[in-house]
Amino acid sequence: MSRFHLFPYESKSIAPQTERPWNIEMTNAPVFWLKTKGDGAVVAVVDTGLDVKHPEFTGRVINPQNLTRDGGPQDVTDLVGHGTHVAGIIAGAKTGVAPGARIMPIKVFGTGDGFQFQDAFQLILKWNRTAPAEDRVVAVNCSWGGSYDPVMHNFIRQLVSNGVAVVCSAGNAGDGDPETSEIWNWPGFLYEPITVGAVNADGQPTGYSSSYDGIDLGAPGTLIYSAWPGGGYKLLSGTSMAAPHVAAACALIAAAWKAREGHWPKGDESEKVLFNHVKKVDTDPALVGRGLLDLVYKTTRWPLWRVQVGSYFNREGAELMEQRVGMMFPTYKVKY
Repeated sequence: MSRFHLFPYESKSIAPQTERPWNIEMTNAPVFWLKTKGDGAVVAVVDTGLDVKHPEFTGRVINPQNLTRDGGPQDVTDLVGHGTHVAGIIAGAKTGVAPGARIMPIKVFGTGDGFQFQDAFQLILKWNRTAPAEDRVVAVNCSWGGSYDPVMHNFIRQLVSNGVAVVCSAGNAGDGDPETSEIWNWPGFLYEPITVGAVNADGQPTGYSSSYDGIDLGAPGTLIYSAWPGGGYKLLSGTSMAAPHVAAACALIAAAWKAREGHWPKGDESEKVLFNHVKKVDTDPALVGRGLLDLVYKTTRWPLWRVQVGSYFNREGAELMEQRVGMMFPTYKVKY
């Protein structure tokens, strides 16, 4: 095992359930699904691997990569279960926030030389330079932590600057006191990634979720129902479970953006939209940042980039044209 560590807090086996998991309802993802369910957007899950045969992911696994010395280069067999559970929260057919998204599993936990985490980010950078546009990674989920790595930090910065959301779990070293800063959780405390704290079903911060000023928002993290290797399901708790809710939200936003603009988000476009999908709460920002993930789809939460051409303008343009040319040309005020 590498010097990096996973962030599950506790787990409990469970039989398959038919009702929609509470955490999906809490994020309001079903409202966003009226617009898109992810529509093939790719999320890279850097973790313990994936049960690629699990029915939750049928037909939606792309470019599996094993960076450990356990098995062949595409053998992402998940012997731990953590990666499968995380992926299920992102894109599970019945357990996922973005059930139409695709998963790129990158296995880094196992027998390795210590550089597999760097290799994972370098692999994603290379993939996005060479893959067809529709297959490019739009978000990376990092439900783990470790010690500072300047090389990996550079790769993270490159991904973020190229429009890829890097989502990190805050860590499970919390004591319930926002005045206590557990800042050792890396890469969560970095500026560039989106760092996620965990909340319970009542929307209140969990006792285990780490607190520090690098946390950006909160998402469900306690007793989250998701996929488990062997076709099963399990309840897990931890900030490991909170982060994939936000990675999935980024996939939904990217898919909606692409449908509207014809290309994936660039630069910080996706991040700006994400932070318009945060519900403000009366909770210390050291625990949940700007608030809780809220995926209610509203056009007012999206930047208005388009300007009509010809005789059509946005309101400001129409008023300006009226001032310049009077009634010589017809103008139309268009509200988006």
